[in-house]
Order: sequence, then C-alpha cells, then structure tokens
Amino acid sequence: MINTYRLRRSVLLGSAAGIACSLGSVVLPTLASAQTVAAAPASSANPSGRALQEVVVTAERRTSNLQKTAASVTVERGTDLLRRGKYSLASILETVPNVAGGDADGVSTQPTGNDTPATGITIRGLASNLSITGLTIAGVSAVAVYVDDVYGGIGGDYDLDRVEVLRGPQGTLYGRSATAGLVAIHTNNPDLKNYGGSVALEGGSYGLIHATGTVNVPIVADTLALRIAVNHYQRNAIDAVHGVGADDLSEARAKLLYKPTDNFSLLAGAAMQNKTLYNGGFVANLNTPNQYTYSSFQTGSADLKDRQFWAEANLDGGGLRITYLPSYRTWTQNATVYVPGFGGGTFQQTVVTPHDDFITQELRLTSALDSPVKWQTGLFYFYNDISSNNLDAWESSGGLAFHAVAERKTSDLGVFGEATVPVTDKLRLTGGVRYDTTTVTTTEVYTSNANFACNTPTGPAFGCAAGPPGSANAGLPENDQTVSISGNQGRRQFNNITFKARAEYDLAPDSLLYGMVSTAFLPGDVQVGTGMHGPAVFPYASEQLTAYEIGSKNRFLDQRLQVNLGAFHYEYAGYQASIQTNPLNPGSALLFSVPLRMTGGELETQYQLTPNDRIGFNLSEVSTAFHNLPPQFSTAVAQSGMWGFSPTTATVLYDHELALPNGSSLDFHGEAIWKAAYYVNYLNPSLVAGGGLAWDRQNAFVQGNASVTWTPTDGNFSVTGYVRNIGNERYKTEVGLQQFATPTSPLPIANGLQSDPRTLGVVMTAKF
Repeated sequence: MINTYRLRRSVLLGSAAGIACSLGSVVLPTLASAQTVAAAPASSANPSGRALQEVVVTAERRTSNLQKTAASVTVERGTDLLRRGKYSLASILETVPNVAGGDADGVSTQPTGNDTPATGITIRGLASNLSITGLTIAGVSAVAVYVDDVYGGIGGDYDLDRVEVLRGPQGTLYGRSATAGLVAIHTNNPDLKNYGGSVALEGGSYGLIHATGTVNVPIVADTLALRIAVNHYQRNAIDAVHGVGADDLSEARAKLLYKPTDNFSLLAGAAMQNKTLYNGGFVANLNTPNQYTYSSFQTGSADLKDRQFWAEANLDGGGLRITYLPSYRTWTQNATVYVPGFGGGTFQQTVVTPHDDFITQELRLTSALDSPVKWQTGLFYFYNDISSNNLDAWESSGGLAFHAVAERKTSDLGVFGEATVPVTDKLRLTGGVRYDTTTVTTTEVYTSNANFACNTPTGPAFGCAAGPPGSANAGLPENDQTVSISGNQGRRQFNNITFKARAEYDLAPDSLLYGMVSTAFLPGDVQVGTGMHGPAVFPYASEQLTAYEIGSKNRFLDQRLQVNLGAFHYEYAGYQASIQTNPLNPGSALLFSVPLRMTGGELETQYQLTPNDRIGFNLSEVSTAFHNLPPQFSTAVAQSGMWGFSPTTATVLYDHELALPNGSSLDFHGEAIWKAAYYVNYLNPSLVAGGGLAWDRQNAFVQGNASVTWTPTDGNFSVTGYVRNIGNERYKTEVGLQQFATPTSPLPIANGLQSDPRTLGVVMTAKF
C-alpha cells in the first residue's frame, strides 16, 4: 500500500498563525528553557520574588555561576526535559541556539549502530566530516559528548540532573572532538542522607512506552550511598510500524558514592545498555520537490550492546583539588541492512562489530575555589580498539558490492593547563594551552566489485549489460578488486597544540564583557573506501580551527531580565569531506580538504514578567563560506558554504504557573522554533542545472511544542500532557538525488526522510 504525504509549504506568518490559534497565549516558547531558571523566592532584597535564580555550571571543569562564566553556555534541567517528552539528544538540544541535530545511529535511512552518537550534532554550522563511501568505522566527531565526565559515556538520556552545552572550540580543556563545542550531560548522584526514589511512566503516539525508575539508599549515613536507575524506551516507526525510527532500548546504571571525610570522595559507577534499531521498512520517494510517496520495503535491524565502568576520585587539600577519572567501555553490534539499489533491486548489508573497546583516564589538579588565581592542569589518555566486518551484496544474486574487514587502534595522550588571573577587581585574563599526540593504526582488507551494476537497469551507465530489477545475475560475473593496508601504510601520528587567550571585564556587578581567541583540532585518520578506480586508501590530515569570539552576559531590572549575546568568526584550515563527483556512482568519491570561514552570533534573553510568568527569546545566525577551493571541488559541489542546517533560527518560550484553590498548581510551557530555509545536502552542479535545488531545499518552517503539568500540594506526584510539533510540520531530514535524465525531466531517483509528525504524550511522575 502506498501513502502520500505532502510537505506543508508554510512560511513564517502562516505557521505562526496556526500555532497561535492552537495555543493561544500559552504557546510562546522561551530561550529560558535553555537555561531553565525559576523565579526566586521573596526576600528583603527582592520583595517581589520575581528575580531569576542563579544557575551553577561545571562546563569549564570548575564550579561557577552561569552569568559569571565567560563562555557561550546553555543549560537544560533534567526534570523539565522529562515532563516535556524530550528524551532523544536531538529533542534535548532543539531550543539551544546555533545547535542542530542529535544522536547519529548510523547511516541515513538505513541505519546501523554508531559508537559515536555525537557525529549527528552540528554546533555553529560545524558538523562532523562526511564519511568515505563504504566506510565501516566512524571517524572522529566534531562535537565532544561527555556523560558524568566520561568522554563518549552512555546513559545520558535518563535520571538527568542537567545538560550543559558549550558553543565554540573547547580544545584546551577537552582536546579531541571538541572542535565545534561540547555537550556535558550530568546524571543524578547518590544522596548520602536520604532514602528515596522515583518512578516516571510515559505513553504516547506510535506505541510509545517509556518507564524510568530510581532508588537511593544511604548505606552508611553521611558516608556511603547507592543510587540505581533503570530505563526502558520503545516506540514504533512513523511511516512503518517496524523500520527506520523504531527503537527498543533497555538500560541501567548504578552509582556508589563514598565520602568518609569532607575533603575526599570516591564515586564508582557501572552502566549497561541494550538497544535494537530497525531500518528499512519503507522507501520514501520524492515525486515533486515537496511530496513524498511511501511504499513498503524490507526491514532490517541492528542489535547494539554497551557496557561501561568508571570512577571519579576527588581529594582536597593543600590549596588544590586532585581529580582522577578512569573509565572503560565496550560496544558491539550485529546489524542487517536492506538498501534500495540503483534502478530497483535490493542490497543486503551485514555489519558486525565483534569488539569496540574504549579506555580513558584523566588526572587533574585544580586550584581551591577561593583561590584568587584559578588554575587547572592535567593529563588525558584515550585508547580505542575496534574491529568491523561489513559485507554488501545484491540480495537477489549475492553479487558483491563491497566487503571490508577492518581494525583500528587509536591512542591519544594530552597534557593541558589553564589559568585565570585577576589583573584588577574588574579585569581577569585567562590563558590555556594543550599538547596532544595521537597515533592511529589501521589494518583493512577492502574488496569491491567493478561489475556491481552489471545486469541491472543502470548497467549501461557503467559500460555493461542491462538487466531487470532484482535480477538473479545482478553484479555478476564479479570483477573483484582488493586493496589492503597494514604496517606503516596504515599508521599515522599527529601532534597538535591548541591554546586559549581570553579577557573578561565586569562592566557592572551584573554585566560581564569578554573576548577570546581559541583553537581546537581533530586528529587525522586513515581509511579505505570505494574510490574512482576501485578500492583506495584515504588519509585524513589533522584539522585546525581558530576562533575569535566576543560576548556579554547581563542581568537588569533587579535580576528579572537576562540578556546574553555573543558573536564569533571561525577560520577552519580545512574541512575534510568525501564527495561523490558523479552522484550516480559511489565509486566517484574524492576526499577534499576545503578552507572554511564561519561568522555568526547568538542572543539569549529571558524575562521574569511576574512571579508566575517567564518569557524568553533566542536568536542565532551563522553564515559559512568555502574559499581557496581545491581542484575539482567546485565541479563536485555547487554550494558556496555548508549545508544540512538552518542558518537562522528564532525561538520563543513561555512559562506560566497557575495556583489552584486546593493548593495544587498547573504549570504551562510552550515553545515555538522558527528555522529559515536551507539545503539538506550538497549537490553536484549537474543536479543544480537540472533543477535539483528545489528538491534539496527545505523551506522555512515553525515547530511548536507545549506541555501542561499538574502538581498536588506536596509536590511528590505530577501528571503532564504534552504535544510536540503542534502544526504537524514535517520537514526534510534527508534528501538523496542521484541523477537527472535531462535538465527539464523529473528526477528518476530521489528519496529521503521527513521529521516526525504531531505526537502526543502523557508523563506521570512520583517521588517516594
């Protein structure tokens, strides 16, 4: 059965009007959600009780007030995210200025697993590198995700305390993968004093079932406590019950906190995660630039298993703090993927990762909180050992497309230091430097079939015979070519130095002005993939980014109005991307390193209008421009800048608390997110000449979300109803254009994906 969905071509006014009618005065979103603060209680200094509360962050590896932190930081509270049905990383980050995307569970419409979900995040227009065609192992992401201070940790989607997002390079303190920025997720720690626990149950559209439970046990009063949290999440796919978008996950975490004295603590943790992703299930063809037709297709799945152990020890004494953070994580996957073939037929791809082990260790020395000169220094060690087997063949014939057997070992050792020195009562200077040495050793045997298109409808385009879709002779006879790398050919070493220089000045007690220059890096790599003339080795060089940023953080009107703003300019020495010079032929991929300039800014405001009403407004902008183009790049990519995200976004948020006569309360939250038009993917100039821009373009749209929570007098129970995507706006998340027959003909091959439609849900929480 074929169902047809038409994308709404809503412009800002039309979408906004529809949302306004649906929500009335309730649904005006707020940037404040990004910093989630509530009205302060009344006091002699604040008799109205209308001031915004302070928010404490640790994103710069020390405790500080958000408004006194000279960096572009946004914070989300875990309790708010739970009540609003925001579970995935993409939904958690959706109101954060100049941040797009979220979890990356693999490749496009046919996902396998991914041991580095941060590859799906874009901050200030900077995304992770595009992968080599036929790649079996993920590269280094441009964004670092930490969970409980563990790099690439798991369990960052339940029992959350807060999520901190830093925009801009964080190379000095966080090193590899922090080129675009950082997402630091903090889950709740054990409570040494109180027994307790919580339960949260959520149900919603498309078979959503979500349950989270926690229990906290002080084993020895004020000294030893255990916290256990469990989580289960499952949901059907949108356009097929089973298929891409369907998810089934079970996970658990245990934390043991030991604090025998005031100056020593030891936190030990263990976590597990079992996840099943579904892929395929349907083919989404674009019949016109904004109309999808869905038809059924084979369904595959990926079984993923994560196990993690970590600890954090802190010792205070002698005017400093010593912190030691070791961790070990292992990840495995077994996936079967079905992919539509060129001109019909089906590829069956089997991806097995028998082992993927991560070891990190970090040792930090930090000055005391009351020290006038605030400094920190330390060592960071990272090691990863992964093996992967990736086999892709025609389902009808077994004719090979490619087969890759790979193993990669990566080690990184970093040394860093940073200090903030007060020059006057109002002026402070910060300097930081980091040195990293990274070694990557890859061994791989990669085989591809030069006749993979033979005896298929696209055979003549590759100089061989045509055949019907699903032919028993597809890809036959095989003409296999194999490339192997090992030893010195697969070994690379990269040495990188990054720095930070910052000045901050207190214009007034509640106004901070800062400016900085900082750098970050991505270590290089070496990979094997499908090349122009068969398998080829693709060495990635190390990448460097230099960022210039100014910003200001302010509170006005007796702490009721908060205005934070910043502007930045980036000089990216070379963004590396694998680009298909012929959209129809995966083997036409070339690896480019393209200099890139990026300029933009963010505005975050929130206003405590009354003790019960808070409004906020976020605005972000980023423009990107390639320059000094390498040979052949302009013949392969038509765009002059980056793609895949909206360059301009605006978010409005509104919160209102209504006290009921019986002592209970209703809390309303609404948010509207406007995104300007953008192009989803890069396009070959030949596709542009044939009118491909219209197919690749996502028009401007507004997405509205709202929730209402009832809480009784004691506050130990709550019921929330929420609606996401109120206007049912399904925007494009992926577009694949492969060929135009003539400049005026329709696309013979055009497919992609859309975002979720309107969804509804109910969340019940209880504390005991």
